[in-house]
Amino acid sequence: MSTTTTTLLLSLLVLHYLSTTANGIGFNYGTLGNNLPPPLQVVNFLKTQTTVDRIKIFDANPDILRAFADSGIAVTVTVGNGEIVGLTDPKAARRWVSTNIKPFYPRTRINYIAVGNEVIHWGDKVMVANLVPAMKSLYHALLLEGIRDIKVRTSI
Repeated sequence: MSTTTTTLLLSLLVLHYLSTTANGIGFNYGTLGNNLPPPLQVVNFLKTQTTVDRIKIFDANPDILRAFADSGIAVTVTVGNGEIVGLTDPKAARRWVSTNIKPFYPRTRINYIAVGNEVIHWGDKVMVANLVPAMKSLYHALLLEGIRDIKVRTSI
C-alpha cells in the first residue's frame, strides 16, 4: 500500500473517530496524491462510516461534484487563486457558475463558493484588490442563474 493511500486511510479513520464524538464535522477533500480512492467510494465511506456532513473541495472537480449528488453532504467549492482576477468580469463569473455550479446544483448540496485560498496572506496586491469584486461578481452570477442559497466567502 502506498504512503498516500495509507495516509488517506489513517486520516479517514481519525475522521471516523472524531465524527462519532462531535456534532457535525467536515473536512478538506484534497485530490493531489497517488492511489486516491474514486469519489464515489469516498462518498460511500463518509455516508456509511462517519457522521461527516460537509466537505470542502479545492476546485470545481465535476467527478467529485457528481459523486456527492443526493448524498446530503454539504459541499464548499473553492475558486482557485489564479481565477480571481478573471472572475471580476460579470460575464466570466456567469460562465464559471454556469459551468461549475449549475450542472450539479441542487442535487449536489453546494452551500458555499470559497473564493481563493488565503489570498490576504499569500496573494499579490492585484489578487487582493480583486478578491471582493470577484466575490461580488460570483454572487450576482448565482442570482442571475436563480441560485439564492449558495453563499460566497473566502478564507483569510
